Amino acid sequence: MKSFKLVLLVLFASFGMQAQELVTGKAVLTRVATGIYEIKKEDGTTKKINIRPNEDNHVQGTLAVLFRDCEKLRQSVFDSHLVTEGQLIQVVETYNNCEYTPFEPTEKEIKQAANFQGDEYKLFASIGGSLNRISFFNFDDYENLTQGQASFGIAATPGFIGSLQGNLYVTLEVNAAFSGDKDFGNSPFETNFRKDSQKANLGLEYHFNKNGSIRPLIGIGIGLSSDHYKGNYNGYDLNERDGSAFAIPKLGVLFSLDEKKSLGVILSYIPEYENDLSFRTEDDIIPLIVDTHYINAGLYLYF
Repeated sequence: MKSFKLVLLVLFASFGMQAQELVTGKAVLTRVATGIYEIKKEDGTTKKINIRPNEDNHVQGTLAVLFRDCEKLRQSVFDSHLVTEGQLIQVVETYNNCEYTPFEPTEKEIKQAANFQGDEYKLFASIGGSLNRISFFNFDDYENLTQGQASFGIAATPGFIGSLQGNLYVTLEVNAAFSGDKDFGNSPFETNFRKDSQKANLGLEYHFNKNGSIRPLIGIGIGLSSDHYKGNYNGYDLNERDGSAFAIPKLGVLFSLDEKKSLGVILSYIPEYENDLSFRTEDDIIPLIVDTHYINAGLYLYF
């Protein structure tokens, strides 16, 4: 893959993309392509630096070793989160103005540089459906309402978790779901409504076989839901919204499409929660309690 990227750089250069020298001095910083730089020291040492997201997890460690003869800069670079061209220019300029001191990194620092891991993340989107199992007033008589749904989110795997990086992800997901009208025979009164829902949840996912082409996963999350019901109940117009908190366990399997993208199916379940839709008329308060648990299935793309 790296050799392929170098070939692309050569092709870009041949079509007129020129390398740009950004800093000169004892160390010279050159922009080779967007997000890719070359640092050349006066002793002939040359390093390629790639600061594009999720491309190189060893940038800080590489710079710390490269600038080991400037003690103050070496330590600050190793402790920083270097992600922009401006910061890279500042580091090289600081090195060129540094009072150089002979220094050799310790064995521990060399090992840390080689093993440095930055945070990684993936975005994901899904389309699917939700089966709502609905009862009224806590009766054990359920009817089904189906909703189409779509979601979007981010899954991050931090560097500080070491060998678990790529296995353990923190996820944030939002989704919207919509249904058509349905008549309910399990309600104590004549009832018809459609239901629109918006949900957000924060969770953890564990991806097995992180380097394989097939990656099973399990997860758990907690979230909030806002549900809107519109229709009629016992002869009255119904247009009510209520919110609830929920837990959401899930499991699924992802299939790798390339180094970054995966496509898979994820199933999740939301245990029963209650929406209190009781509403006031001119003469009275009409009680209405809707209890629902959810079975969700989605086709997910991680990218």
